[in-house]
Amino acid sequence: MDVVNRTIDYEDLGDFLDVLRDDGDLLEIDEEVDPRFEMGAVLRVVAAREGPAVLFTNVARSAGKIVAGNVLGHRRRAARVFGVGEADLVQTYLCRRKERIPPERTESAPVLAVQAGGDDPDLLEALPALTHHEKDSSPYLTCGVTLARDLETGKQSMGLHRIQIQSKNRMAIYLASPPLSFFLEKAKRLNRPLEVATVLGVDPAVLLASVTWSPEGNDKLEIAGAFRGKPVEVVRCRTVDLLVPARAQFLLEGVIQPGETASEGVFGESSGIYVQGSQSPVIRVQAVFHSKRPIFQALQPWTMEDDILFNLCFGSDLLDDLRKRFGFVKDLHLIAGTVGAHAVISVDENRKPLIRSALAALMTGRHIKMAIVVNSDINIREPREVAWAMATRFQGDRDLIIMPGLHGLVIDPSAGEDASVCKVGIDATFPKGKSDTYQRINVQEKYCS
Repeated sequence: MDVVNRTIDYEDLGDFLDVLRDDGDLLEIDEEVDPRFEMGAVLRVVAAREGPAVLFTNVARSAGKIVAGNVLGHRRRAARVFGVGEADLVQTYLCRRKERIPPERTESAPVLAVQAGGDDPDLLEALPALTHHEKDSSPYLTCGVTLARDLETGKQSMGLHRIQIQSKNRMAIYLASPPLSFFLEKAKRLNRPLEVATVLGVDPAVLLASVTWSPEGNDKLEIAGAFRGKPVEVVRCRTVDLLVPARAQFLLEGVIQPGETASEGVFGESSGIYVQGSQSPVIRVQAVFHSKRPIFQALQPWTMEDDILFNLCFGSDLLDDLRKRFGFVKDLHLIAGTVGAHAVISVDENRKPLIRSALAALMTGRHIKMAIVVNSDINIREPREVAWAMATRFQGDRDLIIMPGLHGLVIDPSAGEDASVCKVGIDATFPKGKSDTYQRINVQEKYCS
C-alpha cells in the first residue's frame, strides 16, 4: 500500500462534511440550538454513543451561522481524512508525518471574503462560540489553530491551544507547549510583540497537523500537506505578517504584547476537570475575516474526539518510538478518558524480561501513568478483551510493577507538588510455552457471516 502519496477527496471543512454526509456519517440538526451549554450537551451525548459528526444549522442568536462538532470523534472519520481504512490509519499517519509538502501561495482566499466589523471587530458578534460546561466562565475556542512566527529565524508554525473570549476584541490563549510557547518566550526576551493568527474551521488535515509533535519549529503546514498528499493553499494575512490556510472558515488576526497576561478560566479542560486562574497571554484582535457562509468548528472537551486526537497524534508516535527499541511491540492504544495517561500495548513475545523492559520503558516517559501489556491475540481497542486478559493472565503478586516517584504531568491533580507520580505496570501476558493453556475459545468463522 502506498501510504505516502495517496491524495484525499476534499479541499476544506465544508467538502469534508459533504463526504461524511455521503457516507451517512453526519447528523444535521435543523432545530434551534443554543451555543451556551446546549450544544456542548448534544455533542457530549453523541460522542458518548460513538455517533456521527454533528452540524447545527440553526444557531440561537447567530442568524446564518453554522456550527460543526464531533468531526473527528471516531477512528473511521480520522481515517477518512487520509483517504484510507481504519486498519491502515496508524501506519499511514506515521509514514506521512515524516514527509513534508510545502504550502502554496494563492490570492484566491475564501477566508478573506468578509471582514466582520471592519476596523472595530466584535468577537462575540462574529463567532457562535460555545460555552461548553455548566461552570465555564465564558465562551471558548477549542478548535482554533493559532499560527505565529519565530522572531529570530523567521520560521512560522502552529498549534491547537485553548482560547478564552474575554471581550469584543480581547482573547486569552493558553500557550503551554511548543513551538508557539518557544516563539512567545523569544518575543519576551527581545521585548517585541508577537503577531498571531487564529483560524477556525480548517481542513481536518490541518487540524491534525496542528497537534502533531514538532517542537523544533518546523512549519506544520508542511506536515498538513503531507497528510493531504498535496500542498495546503495559504494566503498572507491583512494586518499581520503570517501565512494562513486560505480555505479556513474564520480568521482572527492579532498581537500579543510582551508581558501582557490575564487570568483565564474557569474552563472544563480535556483532562476532565475545571481549570482556573492561569495567567495567560492576551491577544488583542485587530481584524476578523470569514468565508461567505462560514462553518464554526467546536471540539467538546473530554469526549471521544479528544481521545482520537491523543491516540493518533501522540499514541502513534509513542508506538513508533517503542517499536524502534522493542521490535516485538505490535500496537498501542491510549485508554479513553485518561488524557493519554493510561495505555495498552500488545506484543508478539512471551519472554517476560523483554516484555517488562518494554513496559518499563513506556512508563519512564512523562505521559504514561499506567500501562497494560497483553498478547497479540487481544484486541487492545476492545475494553472487554483487555479486561478478560487481566482476569485470566495476570496475578498481582507476580505481574504488577510499581514505579514510585517518577515525573508525571502537571495536569494530574493527584500528582505531588513536584509533579511526581507513582506509575503502575500490569503484565497480562501468558508465560512462554503456555499458549495451549491460555488458548481462547472461538467459533468457526463460516457460521459468523
